[in-house]
Amino acid sequence: MRPSLTRTGIFCAALLLAAAPTWSFEVFGFQLFGGGDEEDEDAVEILNPQPYSVTFQTSGDDEKVDALLQASSALVQRQGTPASGASGLIATARADYRRLLAALYEEGFYGPRISIRLQGNEVSQLPVTVDLPATAQVDVTVDPGRRFLFGRTRVNNAPPQDQDIRDDVGSTARDALAPGQVARASAIDAAGREMIEAWRQDGHALAKVRDREAIADHETGTLDVTVDVDPGPKVRIDDFVLNGAQGLDPAFIRYLVELPKGAEFDPDQLDRAERRLASLGVLRSFRISEGESLNEEGLLPLTLEAELRKLRRIGVGATLSSIDGLGLEGFWLHRNMFGRAERLRLDASIGGIGDNASVEDYDYALGISLTFPGRPSPDSRFVLAGEVRQDNFDTYRERSVTASAGIQRIINPFLEGSLTLEGRLSEVTDDDGTTRFETVSLIGEVFYDRRDNETDARDGFFLSAEARPFHELNFGNTGFRLGVEGRYFVPLVEDKSYALAFRGRVGSLFGSPREEMPTDLLYFTGGGGSVRGYSFRSIGVEEGDGDISGGRSVVEISAEIRADFTRSIGAVAFVDGGYVGASTGLANGDLQFGAGVGLRYNTGLGPIRLDLARAVNKREQDPNFAFYLGIGQAF
Repeated sequence: MRPSLTRTGIFCAALLLAAAPTWSFEVFGFQLFGGGDEEDEDAVEILNPQPYSVTFQTSGDDEKVDALLQASSALVQRQGTPASGASGLIATARADYRRLLAALYEEGFYGPRISIRLQGNEVSQLPVTVDLPATAQVDVTVDPGRRFLFGRTRVNNAPPQDQDIRDDVGSTARDALAPGQVARASAIDAAGREMIEAWRQDGHALAKVRDREAIADHETGTLDVTVDVDPGPKVRIDDFVLNGAQGLDPAFIRYLVELPKGAEFDPDQLDRAERRLASLGVLRSFRISEGESLNEEGLLPLTLEAELRKLRRIGVGATLSSIDGLGLEGFWLHRNMFGRAERLRLDASIGGIGDNASVEDYDYALGISLTFPGRPSPDSRFVLAGEVRQDNFDTYRERSVTASAGIQRIINPFLEGSLTLEGRLSEVTDDDGTTRFETVSLIGEVFYDRRDNETDARDGFFLSAEARPFHELNFGNTGFRLGVEGRYFVPLVEDKSYALAFRGRVGSLFGSPREEMPTDLLYFTGGGGSVRGYSFRSIGVEEGDGDISGGRSVVEISAEIRADFTRSIGAVAFVDGGYVGASTGLANGDLQFGAGVGLRYNTGLGPIRLDLARAVNKREQDPNFAFYLGIGQAF
C-alpha cells in the first residue's frame, strides 16, 4: 500500500529512540541537535604555496575535444589555487600527461603529441627542486592527431546467442566495437563487461576477460581489437553464510532470499534477493558477495553481510492549513517485533485545533498495524490493522471503528498489488439525526510506478486502480466502487530542472441509493492533495439546503510546471480542477477550479512545499486564499 497525502501537507519531525542515551532531533531531514561533530576532510593545509598561470592550446578546430581536454587537466581546473611548492606543481603537471592521454584515448586519438612546459622547460625533465618565480608560467600544447576508427574485431569465447529472453543483456556495447565506429577506449572495456554479464546470465559466475589486445595502424587510422574471454565453468551456489543482523532469524532470511544450496547460479536471483531484503525495512545495510573461486564441493560460496537499523522509533509531526487549522500526530514503531522483521506501528493524531472552538469537535484517530513480511510468499506481506477515529466536517460528524486484514504483493520492481478484507462500523450524525452503517468490503488495488523520484517526480508515470465490492449490513445494500488515477511527468530540459506534471483521477460508485451509502465510500474532493484553493472535502453534491454531501462519481485533474532555480530552491505554478456528481456517470457535475503558485525547498528527502491557492470559480463558502505546507510534491 502506498502512503496517501495528508489533507493539508505535513510538517514532519522525527525523534529517533537510540539504544544508547544519545538523542537527535530532525526537522525536514536537518539535524537540529544531537550527533557528533565531523571534521572537514577537504580542508588541506598548503605548505609553501606556489601560484601559477596556464595557457592551453590544442591544434585542430574541434571545440568538444578542446573542452574535454581542459576539463581533464588538473592544472587548468586548479589554477586558481596555489600548488604546494615547486614539487607539488611539477607532480600535478606530470600527472596531467596521463589525464590528457586517457581523455584522448576515450575520443579515439591514439597518436597524440602532448607538451607541458614549466618556465619553458618540459616538466618531465625538470627536477622537483627547481627554483620558480613568484608566479610560475605553465604552457600546455596538445596535438590530438587523427581520430582512429575500429578495424577488425575478434572475440574469443563469445557468449551464447540463444539465451532466454529474460537473460539477454543485449549487445549495445559490443555493437560499439563494429568496424567504422570511433575507437573509444571505454568501448572496449564496456564490451568486455557486457560479455561477462552475458556469460553470468548463463550460469558462469566466474567468467572474466582474460586479455584485451588493441593494435593501432597509424597508416590506415584503424584500431584492431581482440578480446579474450574466459567463461569458466557453469556453477552452482553453496548455502550462504549470514554475518551480522543479530536478532533476525537466519531461517527466515534463507526462506526470504530463496538461494538454496545446489541451485544454478543466476544473477537475477541475487538481484531479486536484494530487493526482498531492502523491502523489509529493518536492515540499515546489507551486501551479498560472491566467492572468487569454487569451494571443495565445487560450489560457489555466498556471504550475506547485514546490519540492523535501530529497532524502535518515535516520530512526531503536525499538519497546518489556513482552512483546517492545526493538527498534531505521532507514532511509535518497532521494526522486528518477533524476530522475522514484523513491524508493529501505533499512530495517534488530533486535528482541527484552532478551527474548532470546542475540544469535542476536534478530529481524533488512534490506529495500530502489524505487518508480517514474507507471508504467505517471499514477495508478499500480510497486514493486520485497526483504527478508531472521529472526523468533523461542516455538515456532519462521523465516528468509526475499522479492522482489516490484507495481503500486499510485489509482482516486479514496478508493479505492486494488494487484496484487503475490511470491516467498518460507523455512526454519522447530521441535522437529520444519527445513522449507523455496518460495512464489509473486499478491496483490490494495483500500482504501477515508473517515476524517477517518488517525492519529486520529473520524468515517467504512475498508474493506480481500485476495485471495491462491499455490502452494508444495516440497510442490506450491496455496491461496487471503481477508481483509477494516472500521473505523467515530462522533463523540459536535460537536467530536469524544469518539468511538466499532470494528474487525473476518475471514480464511480455503483449500487444502492446515495443516501443509504456509507459516507466513507461516497466521493468528496478539495484540499491540498486534490483541488487546492478549497477546504478539505468541501467539493461534493450541493443539496437544496446548501449543504454538501458525498457523491457517486468524481473527476480530478491537475497540471503543474515545476522549476528549480538552484539546487535547493524551486517554485511551481499549478491549476487543479474537480467535480463530484450525484449519479454514477462522469458527466454530471460542475468543475471547480483552483489555481496558484508555490515555493519548494529541497531537503534531499523530498521538497518542503508551501502552496498558495485561490478558488477560480469561488463559491460563497470558499476562502479568499488557502495555503498548504507539506513534504513532497502535491502529486
